[in-house]
Formats: sequence, C-alpha cells, structure tokens
Amino acid sequence: MADIIKLLPESVANQIAAGEVVQRPASVVKELLENAVDAGATTIELALKDAGKTLIQVIDNGKGMSVADARMAFERHATSKINRAEDLFAIQSFGFRGEALASIASVARVELKTRTADSEAGIAIVIEGSKFISQEMCATAQGTNLLVKDLFYNIPARRQFLKSDSVETRHIWDEFHHLVLPNYQIRFRFFENGKPLMSLEPSNLLQRIVGVFGKSYQQKLIALEQKTQDVSVTGLIIKPEYAKKTRGEQFIFVNNRFIRSPYINSAIRNAYSGLISDDSFPGHFIFLSIDPAQIDINIHPTKTEIKFRDERLIASVIASTVRRALGSHNAMPAIDFEVEQNFDLTLDPTREVKIPQIKINPDYNPFKNSVQPIDYTSTERSRLRWEGQLESSATTQVQANFPSEYPSSDQTRTDDTYLQIGRRYIVSNVKSGLLLVDQSAAHQRILYDDLLGTYESDSHNSRVLMFPENISLNQSDSQLMAEISDELNQSGFVISQLGRDMFSVSAVPENIDLKGITVAQLMESVLEDFKSSGTIRGGDFRHTVILSMARKLSVKPGQFMSREMMQMMIARLFASANSEMSPDGRPVYRIISAEELTKMLV
Repeated sequence: MADIIKLLPESVANQIAAGEVVQRPASVVKELLENAVDAGATTIELALKDAGKTLIQVIDNGKGMSVADARMAFERHATSKINRAEDLFAIQSFGFRGEALASIASVARVELKTRTADSEAGIAIVIEGSKFISQEMCATAQGTNLLVKDLFYNIPARRQFLKSDSVETRHIWDEFHHLVLPNYQIRFRFFENGKPLMSLEPSNLLQRIVGVFGKSYQQKLIALEQKTQDVSVTGLIIKPEYAKKTRGEQFIFVNNRFIRSPYINSAIRNAYSGLISDDSFPGHFIFLSIDPAQIDINIHPTKTEIKFRDERLIASVIASTVRRALGSHNAMPAIDFEVEQNFDLTLDPTREVKIPQIKINPDYNPFKNSVQPIDYTSTERSRLRWEGQLESSATTQVQANFPSEYPSSDQTRTDDTYLQIGRRYIVSNVKSGLLLVDQSAAHQRILYDDLLGTYESDSHNSRVLMFPENISLNQSDSQLMAEISDELNQSGFVISQLGRDMFSVSAVPENIDLKGITVAQLMESVLEDFKSSGTIRGGDFRHTVILSMARKLSVKPGQFMSREMMQMMIARLFASANSEMSPDGRPVYRIISAEELTKMLV
C-alpha cells in the first residue's frame, strides 16, 4: 500500500492557521494594533478602505525592526516574546504566538516598511499569499508602516462570507475600543476612506472613555478601586440609572488585555441587584492586575478567552468592589460595621428652642360621619387597565382564525376561564383540553402584524412627541444610526442628526405606545438588533425594525395581566393568520388535550 500521509505545503498550512487567526478585517486590525502597542509606540494610526476589505493600514512610531527581523516576522511561530515553554505563564505582551503576520500574509497582499532608531534607512518587503515578492531598502520614518490589501483575494469563498461594510466596520470599532481604552497614554488616529473618524490624545482613563463614547459619560461613571493579595481591581462603572436594556459598554481587561467572561459579567450584574430591572445590563470598564502565572491566555487563538486559576475568587472580589463603589456614591446602602458611626447631634446654641405643641380637637367624633366603602374592584381595574397596543382595538369586531376546537370570538362566553401561570403563560379552557399561551410571544405576534400593516400602507402616520428626545451615541452606533435613519423615517419616525454623536427624535409611528420605555431605549434595542443581524436595506431591514420594536414593546415574562387583558390578547392573537409562531420563530401556544392531562396524572 502506498504511503498517503504527507506534509502540507507551507502556503496551505498558513491558510489553515489564518482560518483561526484571521476571520474578518477586524481580526487583522486587532493583530496589527496589538503589534504596534507591543512595539512601544506612542502614536498609532489606523486607516481603512471599504471596511478593511480593500485596505487596512497601521502606522506606528515604535521601535521598528531590523532587516533580518522584518523577514523573520513573516515566518510561522517566529516571535520575540517567548523563548521557552515557561514563558507562556509570564506573558505581559499582547502577541506571542508568532502566527499573526504569517497568517495575514497568506490571505492578503502585504507591504511592510520599517526602520529602527539606529538605522539610516529602512526596509520594504512585499509578500502576496505567502509568496515573497520583493525586498529593498527605503526611506521611511522610525517605526512600522504595514499595509494589508485585498483581504482573502486568493480565497473567494472566504471573502463571500464577509458581511456588509457597515457590519464589518462595527466589528473593527469593537477591536479599536479594546485597544484604545487600556492604552489611554497612546495617541490614536482612525481614518476610513480618507476621512478622519476619531482622534484620541494621550489622557487618563476617564478622559479616554469620554473621548470614545461621548461627553455624556462624564456624568455617568463611578470610580472603583480594590487591592488584595490575589488581584488588583480598578476602573469605572456606570451608574444604575444609566443601565441599558441591551448589553452595552461592558469591558473587562486583565493586565490590559480585553477578555470575555460571562461568569464575571454575571457577578457584576448581581452586584447591581435591586438597583436595576431584571432586563437591564450595567456598563463597566474594569481593569484587573494579576500575576500572569495565575492565568492561562493560551487557550484560544484570539486570546480573548482566558482561564483563571480561581475564577470564583476573582469574581467575588470584583462584585465586592462594585458594591462598595455603588455604596460610596449613595447608589445603595453602605455600612461598615467595623467602623464606629459618629452622628453629630450638637445643637446650635444661638437657635431658640421651642417646645412642640400638639393640637387636639375635642369635638372630633370618628363615628359621626359614615365611612364610604372603597370600590376595590374599580380601583384595581383602573390600575390594571390594559396599557398599550391592545387597547385601541378592544371594540373592534375580530374575525379570528381560532383553532377548530376553540370558540370563535362571537361565541366566546363571558364566563370563560383565563388564568395566568407564573406571570408568563395564559391558560384557557377549550373543547378538547387546555390552551397554553406564551404571553410574550403572543403579544410580539400581535404587535408585529400591526406594525407591518402600518409599514406596508401608503401613509406612514406619525405621532409628534410633546418634547423631542435627544439621544447620545458612541461613534460606531452613531454611524449605524446615520445609515438607518432614512429607513426609520419612512416607517413613521422623525429622526434628525444634531452632531457627530447626537440625534433628535421628534415623532414616532402612530401605533407605537411608549409607556414604560423611552425613545432612547427603543432606539438602543433597534441598533443592537441591527448589529447582530447586519441588515440595512430591503425587506430584511423592515423585518428587523418591526421585530425589534415588537420585542421591546411587548408584554414581558413576569408582568401581571388581568382577565380582561388576557381575554383581549387571546382574541387578537387568533385574528392573526400566523398565530402559531412568533415573528422570531418561537411557538406561541400549545393545546394540551384531555388525554395528555390524563396521562400526566396516571
């Protein structure tokens, strides 16, 4: 039998490695920015063309590379960061694997210019698809100038999987934020298609956050600091009243490296318990300083997932630090039982002391006038009056598409039973058993159909807000809002841009009821859905907008519903031609037959 195992060609091996390291333009931006920081740069410039698909350029004034180092940098596993296996547990730099440039050069056309401080001339190297093209001396400034052109030009299938320019740019913004926040002592410049997008001067952490996310953050932040023998925790957290309904600015850095840790995020959120609603998420910029030997950052090529030796201990320290910071700013009670509480009860000797007087009406008779009974039923109905989107059609005759075993709307008896289970499900009796309805999914279907009907109509009626609401966004969200505002305006919104990161909403679609949420919260939800879907134009855009609004405005699990509310929801639900499924594809209801109930009890 002939031998069948053989070594892969170097170019193929590099492309396989690139599949782990270079997933999209943002991956290249991450690697190049990290290299620039590791090189000791004090000024770093990032330039893009076509969201990085055509060009990614990073220029730094770091220490640069010699001729030999410049050539060696494109070899796999060539690195200056580690020499032995033990070094993996004492890493302080961003890069160390020695795969980034080799992987990038295997899927793009790369041009490198670099010079060290003690060299009169620099070196220029051109590599395309791992193939060496040229090397020559050149005049260039100290540092490194690296251009990555035509990403995935030699792998068309990979290039076709890239998203729209707006989506890819937002991913690049994410990586940019991950680098500029911890390295606030470095000057950064960001350009796209020849236009400057952001300029950040050397500063402190607070100034850097404000520079990235806007001036409004200056009033939103609370400082925190805690040092233990295991970890040092510093940074800033966002006040509870500014918590978002979506996962907003949540940043955790370990030794200045951005990481993702759902466990730590959960611990931080628990620290806000009682201060924010269950469907809100607190923002934070938390920096951990820890002995590198206590963590393992070599478990994932992107190095955003790390392993702590004792993650539970770290999370506990962070949560305690957050609670202390919230308490010190009167966001929550903070009592230190180890410190004696001194209360100043000293009286002002110049102030006249008056004896309090108690006035009594001797003629008062509590039984003289009859007490009027309270109509609890009326009060409760007033309090629980159906708020929102279902009320407007309460008197409309519904031609319902009920299941065959469920009575049509004109057959519904006034003594039908409606029960709410766990403040999440509605239960009603039907001919063959029980109807079990997910109240949130049902309301989403109702709202989606209503909003879709309005969107597809010739006239998009708007309801003018009494006071226009201004919304401050960070740079990436502002860019997205500018792209989708025309489409939103066609659906009934009236949105105008006031500045680089400020928008004004003066009207909303007529059939939207904003009770319980603000326009800003609704817009945040729409933006977050667009970030995840990547949809900007066409029918998919319409679906994303309407689905986002339906999710945001619908009844949530845990919300109490009166019998009238439940009855109205059931009637409206079965008026839909798509009552079985929610707009995002979840089952809305299930009928449990009498036979199934019998089996449950046998």
